[in-house]
Amino acid sequence: MSRTSGTILFLAFLLAFDANPVAGVEFGVQLAPEKLDYDSLRRAFQLVERLGYESVWLNDHFLPLQGDEDDPHFETWTLLPALGKATQKIRVGVLVSGNTYRHPAVLAKMAATVDHILGGRLEFGIGAGWAEREHRAYGIPFYTARERAERLGEALETILRLWTRDRADFRGRYYRLEDAPFAPKPLQRPHPPIVVGGQGRKWILPLVARYADEWNVPVGIDPEGIRARKEILHAECQRVGRTPCVERISVMLPLVHMSGLPLAEPLTRLYARTFYSEGVARSLLAGSPESIRERIRAYVDAGVTRIVVTTRPRFAPELLERFAREVVPAFR
Repeated sequence: MSRTSGTILFLAFLLAFDANPVAGVEFGVQLAPEKLDYDSLRRAFQLVERLGYESVWLNDHFLPLQGDEDDPHFETWTLLPALGKATQKIRVGVLVSGNTYRHPAVLAKMAATVDHILGGRLEFGIGAGWAEREHRAYGIPFYTARERAERLGEALETILRLWTRDRADFRGRYYRLEDAPFAPKPLQRPHPPIVVGGQGRKWILPLVARYADEWNVPVGIDPEGIRARKEILHAECQRVGRTPCVERISVMLPLVHMSGLPLAEPLTRLYARTFYSEGVARSLLAGSPESIRERIRAYVDAGVTRIVVTTRPRFAPELLERFAREVVPAFR
């Protein structure tokens, strides 16, 4: 084969793989610290890094969200630095911490400590909290949606003041600081990237506009929903005088399977629609690599800059490996 014909075949392969590659999209994996022992979770973190993903995350729960709630589930923030130390370069975070589970001043200290342990690789994810069953089980007060959002806003203000001021004072409705010293500061300056998760148009998006470096879109919001909320987000940025507005947007997408069988994708969505919700069914990544790339491209076209996949309820290394090989390169 001549050099010219070989070059033509290689270019033809690239065009067949993806006619419109997209640059600049990051990919991460969220793991649930449940139903696996510590060594298995450590190996999972290492695998995610070895496969070339840019970030790896734990969720923040005390009980498994699916299946038998008596199955083991580790506490996230004490586990995170141990797993992170088993990796070298990948960004590590919690997607997302439930604000109601920990006092924000304590969480600020925990996160700063983890940032030092991981050499400045922490991504700080936080949300209002939503799992009512966990709150009831452990006697943690579960407030109204509005109060949880208000508490999240005060928590973000508390944490930022502690991270960026020599001494911090704050007198809110729910949290207070009085001449509070804070050392050491996080290794990353001015602070680790703040990822605020949630979808609420009235109470959460204003907090994203004011405090977040990245907005994390939960499972169930389709690309059109993201576009509509981006308009609200930009209006909020204008209202508070933030320029530029939040430019980083991540979305959680469950990776269920990769199959070229004709009925695999519609049957999977029908099952999810029947047993979970319409939103979950819309968010699933299922089907052929081509259809999965098309679905991700719709999110990217809506402004998403980071795709975070999860293979819950079970960790599926072979699926993450195939996804990294057959889907991710189209967006590099």
